Amino acid sequence: MSSKTRVLIADDSKFICSLLTSYLQSDPDIEVVAIAKNGKEAVEKVKALRPDVITLDLEMPIMSGLEAIDKIMAETPTPAIVITGVSTQDANATLKAINLGAVDFIFKYVPGSNLNPKELFREIIVKVKAAAKTKLIRSLRNRLNDNDSYIKTNIPSKIAPINTKLADKQSLSERYSLLPGGVVVIGASTGGPIAIRELLTELPETFPSAILIIQHIPASFTKVLAAQLNRQVSIEVKEAQEGDKLKAGQVLVAPGGFHTIITPDSQVKLTSGVEIESHIPSIDVTMQSVAQVYGRFTKGILLTGMGKDGCQGLLTIRAKGGTTFAQDAESCVINGMPQSAIELNVVDYIASPKNIAALLVKQLLPRMKSNLSTKESENI
Repeated sequence: MSSKTRVLIADDSKFICSLLTSYLQSDPDIEVVAIAKNGKEAVEKVKALRPDVITLDLEMPIMSGLEAIDKIMAETPTPAIVITGVSTQDANATLKAINLGAVDFIFKYVPGSNLNPKELFREIIVKVKAAAKTKLIRSLRNRLNDNDSYIKTNIPSKIAPINTKLADKQSLSERYSLLPGGVVVIGASTGGPIAIRELLTELPETFPSAILIIQHIPASFTKVLAAQLNRQVSIEVKEAQEGDKLKAGQVLVAPGGFHTIITPDSQVKLTSGVEIESHIPSIDVTMQSVAQVYGRFTKGILLTGMGKDGCQGLLTIRAKGGTTFAQDAESCVINGMPQSAIELNVVDYIASPKNIAALLVKQLLPRMKSNLSTKESENI
């Protein structure tokens, strides 16, 4: 039996099919088993050939890529990687595909574009191999019936809480009085949009913390992701902008192409710079900046994704006396970042996104009741 990763390519462009085939088959561990020219063929060939991974364009004749993903996930669940463009329309379609069960995406190479073919080559190889190992999360609606379980690690931090000067404690006290629910920082990569949506769905409108999301996603996609989430959950979600102030009950999505840090006066500062752990925005950068400002009133959450980004961020949060969470392996699309943090002994709780939300609500319940009483008095 072949140990190679077997890939089906679905695209109506002969050029793209040829390019992907040459890229993929240059790796000795990958085999392209077939090509489908439209969504209908893709559905049929997935049933017949049972590939390990399918790459597919979203704009195809007869049956679109979105329709094909929906049918494949319902009938023959197979890890899917979307081949997409960089426009806002492409971003909308790609995030819809991820909500239907696609595990990841790569940008389509167009001759004359500023995409680097060598980088694209490396990316498609890495993502196809990762996709072959993923657990399929078919859609959000199939994820909301897990039980209310979590693991408290009881692992002592390897770093003692950092001592702060009296002036720092006073400023921290002032910040707490302005934002008594503190700040929740959520980091995610592959599989993140569904996990984030699942977590935010469980948070009430009266949630007392400010929330920052760092999702590894291109600059053209973050505004679309924020808009989608804003339509889907009860609390306000928007893309972060320079100068935004952290507010209780509001979610800010870090924009792609920048590192997002929080200043001592609780404002968003966007900085350009080098990629950290191959990413910009970096989860570590944001978590560390929030921990420096909010100390023990910081909660850090690391969700599904490849790599180690976020591990140092959780370490800093824990060292400052904050609370840390990691998504459990069972609910991850890729259990890279959470597992790396667990192995580093910097995680307090391990749970599904839904149950992480339940833990947040439980821990912040007194503050939520206070917020609700304030809102009710304002309405009298």
